[in-house]
Amino acid sequence: MQQRRAAFFGSLFFIFVFSMALKALFTRYILFQNINFLDTISLELSYILLFACIIEYIAKNKLKFPLFLMLNLLLSTLFFGIAVYHSYFGNIPTYYALMQAGQVGAVKDSVTQLIKPEYFLLYADFIVMIIVLLTRKLPLYTNLKLSKTKLIGPILALSFAVCLANLFLHKDEIITNSALAAETKGIFNFEALQAYYGPNGGLPQAAALTEKELKNEETIQDKINEIKGIKEISDSERKYFGAAKGRNLILIQFESMQDFPIGLKIDGREVTPNMNKLIQNSFYFNNLYQQTGAGNTSDAEFIANTSLYPAGMVATSTFFETKAFPSMPKLLKEEGYETFTLHADKVDFWNRVELYPSLGFDKYYALEFFGKDDLIGLGPSDEVMFKKGMPLLKDLHAKNKPFYAHFISMTSHHPYEIPADKEVFELPAKYKSSIVGKYIRAISYNDMVLGKLIDQLKAEGMWENTVLAFYGDHMGMHHTMFKEKDPEILKEFLGHEYTKIDRFNVPFVITAPGITDEGMTSDQLAGQLDMMPTLANLLGVSLIDYVHFGQDLLNHKENLIGMRYYMPAGSFFNGEVVFQPEKSFDDGEALTLETATKVPHAPYREDYDRILKLLGLSDQYLKSLPEK
Repeated sequence: MQQRRAAFFGSLFFIFVFSMALKALFTRYILFQNINFLDTISLELSYILLFACIIEYIAKNKLKFPLFLMLNLLLSTLFFGIAVYHSYFGNIPTYYALMQAGQVGAVKDSVTQLIKPEYFLLYADFIVMIIVLLTRKLPLYTNLKLSKTKLIGPILALSFAVCLANLFLHKDEIITNSALAAETKGIFNFEALQAYYGPNGGLPQAAALTEKELKNEETIQDKINEIKGIKEISDSERKYFGAAKGRNLILIQFESMQDFPIGLKIDGREVTPNMNKLIQNSFYFNNLYQQTGAGNTSDAEFIANTSLYPAGMVATSTFFETKAFPSMPKLLKEEGYETFTLHADKVDFWNRVELYPSLGFDKYYALEFFGKDDLIGLGPSDEVMFKKGMPLLKDLHAKNKPFYAHFISMTSHHPYEIPADKEVFELPAKYKSSIVGKYIRAISYNDMVLGKLIDQLKAEGMWENTVLAFYGDHMGMHHTMFKEKDPEILKEFLGHEYTKIDRFNVPFVITAPGITDEGMTSDQLAGQLDMMPTLANLLGVSLIDYVHFGQDLLNHKENLIGMRYYMPAGSFFNGEVVFQPEKSFDDGEALTLETATKVPHAPYREDYDRILKLLGLSDQYLKSLPEK
């Protein structure tokens, strides 16, 4: 009996279950910063046993070792990937996000910096296995045949029943915070439920319209305005409507650009001198917040061109790849514009090969067009992008053809490694090794290329007939990437502790010579969804019959900004506070926008309900769109 017990503990079945249970426990510690044996047993072990029993039950003896080995490697890599993803985004990746793993190679420098040495402990058993195989001093495992009827069958049935029970118990439990949901429901349960419900499934949904109502754009827009509490303003009554009608539109999306570097001085020197000068004769919205979802940069492109909420827990460009989106390019094409987008990366990254046709761009220019000159980080530098894009603009200008050009920068992508010969801003020595210092250098590079573009537009006679606008796609400074001195450096630059309010604040600047010359810096609350309606107003493009969730910032002041993914669904900015729920509204937290001071959140229940209605309505509208 003793010998048989010893053989069992040396069996492939036991080794796999024991090893994976330890890994699940360790992964939960990495993600949730606690060690809870009971949660690991009750929430994760049933799945591990289920997987092990299936192999033990159906596989022949000679296949068991490779199958257990492959499953071990697969689950270890799953845990590893979840840990790395969580370390940057603060979220647990869903099944849909994990499907984007093929893109890791393109951002390997960023990913490498997110990996912590302790994560490799998830592969420690493989090292032990290799040592045993090489030394042959100990048997790797015993060849004990486990009884299918007396042992494996009952364990299989029990583990399957527990898995089903856990799914049933948690399927209707709405927790808006993905990390908290995975901790409460279990990692495997969380992934299974997300796959079952869809990217935003299991989250609060509201504002459902009938199929008939979804076919009437006026009805949808009336519902949006009603929820937001704003009144539709006729085109004839709008300030600045058509002030720049017929002008070219150049819209620049700067990678990872937050608002705080604009106007910042270090040792008396401006980080963004060209932007600072430009802003004096521009409309500058300095209280605008990112609203991207899991698609990050591609979601920012989607938002800027549609004024629709992105899908949330999955990249919009992937999940809705077959849809035909109403968009700025399509509206401007009706006005006789040539529309194109430029991004010096592979067009299949973030599935842009499907996104751009869905948005209605006439053409797109990607890596194949720009070549591989002057490589920095992910690809050709932004200098190359603007240099090779300029002839396209000049050609259309010579033909008196109005154009909309959407430039997508990427040189300032994490990990912010700007080569020494490209350095624009010489940092004091005390900042050079910090991630904040590297970020400042990258943003200063952005400023330089913008200055060059403006000079070229003026030299080619295009400046006076162009609306130039730029914005940041998403945050660049995340707490998880900080080294020891970074928080103090940011505090020195900002004059206060770095908060989520600073983190999500991105700039939006519009320059239209002869229209914005007097300059205006607005601190009214805004979101990325508001950029497209504001530009459309200036260009004289009516949105009366166009569904948009943002608002024209030149004609509407009160606002409600929703965000999900980087914060749980139901999070919002409302002009007074930023609110973030945990399991629900009741255990959420409200911080004042001015000082990030915690205040009672009960008075903001109505805004929480309203933002959930807007998110639900946007999801419903996206799903109802026709195929392209």
